Amino acid sequence: MSKQVVSHDLLMAVHQFESELTEFIRKALQRQEYGNLLVLPDFTLADRHEAAAEITHNASMSLGNSYDFVALIKKWISKYEELNCYPPNFTILVKLEFKEKPVESTAEKKQDELPIFTATKPRHTFDKIVLPITVKKRIMATLSVIEKQDLVYHTWGFDEVDGIPRAVINFFGQPGTGKTMCAHAIAAHLNKPLLALNYSEIESKYVGDAPKNLKHAFDTAKEMDAILFFDEADSFLGKRIQNVSQGSDQALNSLRSQMLILLEEHEGVVIFATNLVSNFDKAFESRILDSIEIPLPDRKGRARLIQKMIPSRLPLAQPITGRQLFEASDIVDGLSGREIKNALLKMLLNQSDHPDHLFTFEDIKEAMYAKMAEIAAIREEENRIVKQKILKALAEKNEMAKAENEAKEKAEEQKKV
Repeated sequence: MSKQVVSHDLLMAVHQFESELTEFIRKALQRQEYGNLLVLPDFTLADRHEAAAEITHNASMSLGNSYDFVALIKKWISKYEELNCYPPNFTILVKLEFKEKPVESTAEKKQDELPIFTATKPRHTFDKIVLPITVKKRIMATLSVIEKQDLVYHTWGFDEVDGIPRAVINFFGQPGTGKTMCAHAIAAHLNKPLLALNYSEIESKYVGDAPKNLKHAFDTAKEMDAILFFDEADSFLGKRIQNVSQGSDQALNSLRSQMLILLEEHEGVVIFATNLVSNFDKAFESRILDSIEIPLPDRKGRARLIQKMIPSRLPLAQPITGRQLFEASDIVDGLSGREIKNALLKMLLNQSDHPDHLFTFEDIKEAMYAKMAEIAAIREEENRIVKQKILKALAEKNEMAKAENEAKEKAEEQKKV
């Protein structure tokens, strides 16, 4: 590695990457399909290669699902890259050493073992998020249940009506609009850690264990005085299955019933986030204090996002004006904050081999146009696939109708004979 200056900010960024990936690996190894693996990660820093982070590994067919695990880590790194800006002149090298887990004294994991859940320091605050004023006011009003509980519950006596002060919030909206960031910002606002979970971390290979894991998650949040955040909440809050036909249906119903009970008992803040809200069970809807849509940013919101996402230390040929921010905003009409951030990050990465480059408004415009072209190409391909499926279904329907007609004609001919 060449003698580049490794700043404190860079070391902190690498440390955060290492900590979060190590935690992700630990949680992933709790899944049934990776139960026979041991994974030893190692991290080093090198001069910029083609990618911001690269993986080397010793995966092989003899080491369980090690190839699948590598793919899982690559997917995590890709998602991490969407949410975090990598150092422009360095590459983080991730080495994964796989080993086969030694055979334990028991044939399989004991059923009463509980997963380990860890709360983390929130990574975002409200001053970094661009939200419509009405949306932020609704969030703050909902949080007042916790912030002003002494006044509302004890002084004014609402504890006679509802004995447990709690705030259950649901964020819904399109991907990339900032639902997860809002959960982090709420935790930061309340000065509490965030315990973030999804369905796969609660689900268990043992029938009946998922409700136990869910209760353990609530207990952990209480012990750590943490905000509890469930991503992909439709898995937890969907309608309970009426016609139970198999054990997995009953297990899912049990999990959702347990969630209802725990929401009633938990004192504190629980946050859900989902792209799908229409399938929620009515019983959950009545327990959610406020269900708040995080919309795509409007013209003014996109301009503010672009302004916030231009780094303060970015070498600019000239300052970006308000008029130019709105011009760039008009280019990316319909995009989410995450997509705008990715457009700017790609602009930086494209110039990372030229550290003396002075960025101009034309660079920003070009990045926005490139992102729009990329998304248009993706949507065109999606439409092509949908059209192809429709045409295939119609062809199969026509073939079935043709076969039925031929069968009828043959039957009628046999009757005449």
